[in-house]
Amino acid sequence: MIAMNIKKLRGEKNLTQSQLADKLGLNRSVIGAYEEGRAEPRMSTLITIASYFNVSLDELVLNDLAKAKGVTGFSSDAALRVLPITVDRDTDKELITVVPVKAAAGYLDGYGDVDYIENLPRFSMPIQELPQDQSLRLFQIAGDSMLPLPDGAYVLGSFVDEIASAGGGDPHVVVTRNDGIVFKRVENRVNNKGTFRMISENTVFEPYDLAMEEVVEIWKARAYILFDLPNTTVDRFKEIQSTLERIESKIN
Repeated sequence: MIAMNIKKLRGEKNLTQSQLADKLGLNRSVIGAYEEGRAEPRMSTLITIASYFNVSLDELVLNDLAKAKGVTGFSSDAALRVLPITVDRDTDKELITVVPVKAAAGYLDGYGDVDYIENLPRFSMPIQELPQDQSLRLFQIAGDSMLPLPDGAYVLGSFVDEIASAGGGDPHVVVTRNDGIVFKRVENRVNNKGTFRMISENTVFEPYDLAMEEVVEIWKARAYILFDLPNTTVDRFKEIQSTLERIESKIN
């Protein structure tokens, strides 16, 4: 009931989810989660919403406002992709879900399942360089196709609502129907061929085309996390020096 009522009231004021979020001091993704029933507002947020729309708390929580007030002005968000998220109940802030390699196979079946997403690890990262109005997810990558990022590194991505808009040659985490979760640079060829060009940083791996219909989710890479730190500059210098000494020895 709450989800339908928030959506109904927003539609009556002709507000987008982002506009309503700004007025309430919330993230756009949180408003989406409320309207789709993937998260419930805490009491203080319910009071704020009721006050903004000038309805009683009882009306917001218990009444079907679409029936009570009619459906004039109702705007549908059917074109929006459904993305299950988790929200911190104390702050109403969206949390970052972690998808480790061992969970990758299950994610292909559970990416749209609220219960599955809620059982994955999650955390918050209040860093100003990250987009605060977008849904973020942390994926652990497998393989060495995107060197210098090694096997086991974590890539933080922001959700791309419109799959057809992804690309630009930027790195993306792509959740596919048949190839699992892959991390590649993505070139957009949707308008001409209906495909994405998938490019590895490691030139051993040849680029390939992926049909847009094969993509179920796509996340633009924003940051990465490594736990195996690379060699220091001093170590690299020593390696270079040792190589030069061997070459000099052979020449002599």
